[in-house]
Amino acid sequence: MSEYDIRWYRPADRAQFLDRYAEVLDTWSHSPEWFDWKYVSNPYVDHVPIVVATADGDLVGARGFFALPMVVDGEPRRTLQPCDTMVHRDHRGRGLFARMAERAIERYRKREAPFLFGFATEQSGEADRNLGWRRVGTAPLAYRVENVTPLLAAQTTAPGHQFAGNIATEVVSVHNRLRESRGDGSPDARIRREEPVPAETLADIYADAPPETIHAHRDPAFYRWRLSNPNWNYTALIGESGGERAAVVVARTPPGKRYGPEITRVAEVVPLADHAGRERLLRALLAEVRGAFPGSDLFVAPATMPDTVLRDQGFYREGAPPLSYLRSGRPHLVRALDSWAPGGRALTDGDNWTTTLLELDTG
Repeated sequence: MSEYDIRWYRPADRAQFLDRYAEVLDTWSHSPEWFDWKYVSNPYVDHVPIVVATADGDLVGARGFFALPMVVDGEPRRTLQPCDTMVHRDHRGRGLFARMAERAIERYRKREAPFLFGFATEQSGEADRNLGWRRVGTAPLAYRVENVTPLLAAQTTAPGHQFAGNIATEVVSVHNRLRESRGDGSPDARIRREEPVPAETLADIYADAPPETIHAHRDPAFYRWRLSNPNWNYTALIGESGGERAAVVVARTPPGKRYGPEITRVAEVVPLADHAGRERLLRALLAEVRGAFPGSDLFVAPATMPDTVLRDQGFYREGAPPLSYLRSGRPHLVRALDSWAPGGRALTDGDNWTTTLLELDTG
């Protein structure tokens, strides 16, 4: 059995980290530019937050952490989200996942991070729960399907999948039209599209009604960094109606990096807190998103948007029927490093969280 060294990342590890990422996790979304944005340029941490496992000088495992300024008890504090966890297939089953996780907890507990949180797969989620993590709920995602065929093709090559996908798409199309007919948007809404995304405008809309729940603090610096992920092209749609303002940020995979189904993600929605007129304006903005990207096979939006808005626009929450009949949903987990109820708010109560895709490391 190899002797393993569990240590913190060094600059010389980058090439091996990216190679391992391509082998274990994904073949398209990693690049030196992506690595520098996510880990080196992150303004909320003073080091590259990756624990690595090496054997005979080779990087055989890694567990990254995505730093965010989460508002806890009214104040933004640095918290971290585990991500990009990988172990080479020849070195699995030897406790490297647990050892890397424990090394990180040891450091961040001393550095006064109040908690770690993340959105795991079922497999990694079970491993995390064995290390003291607790479940909050399901990842805050909602989906609207437009075209079943490419989604099915990404899962199977079985004979007849094309025919089945075409039939299912027809059924979904009828269903979506029925849902849309139940609700109207804001007829007097003025909606404009902006690229690049105006960080100051989004921060102003957020500041108009910040929620009292746990969420990432959104100031212009946060938006400028968070929306510079080179894996996505971002577009802002900003709506005004009756003196109310709201905005959504749409993320699209850059040309040349597409694979599989065409997915449009509503990565951000502000304001985060409910207020008069918000629902009708958000409904109009979601309808505008669908109209602006008609070739999409799938739309993804934050499930923390109002239920009525999501339902009227044909979105279904992850972890709830009917999607729960098909998949269990990614668990939202938390690991307290201090109190399990900072400021009297239980970390394991999903009602105490308000998140969009910007709180997810892939958004």
